[in-house]
Amino acid sequence: MEVAIMCFRPPIAARPIKCPKCGAINPVVAKVCSKCQTPLEEKKVDEGAKKG
Repeated sequence: MEVAIMCFRPPIAARPIKCPKCGAINPVVAKVCSKCQTPLEEKKVDEGAKKG
C-alpha cells in the first residue's frame, strides 16, 4: 500500500506590510499603520505580467 504525502500551502504566502512612512511592521490585514495611522496600500497584481 502506497501512502502519498501531500503538503497544502497557500500559493502565495502573505507577508507583513511595512509602513512606508515610519517603517513599522503591520499584519497583512491591516488597512492603516498600527503606529502612525498612515493608510497602507494593498499590493496589486500586474495583469500584464500574468498573461505573459
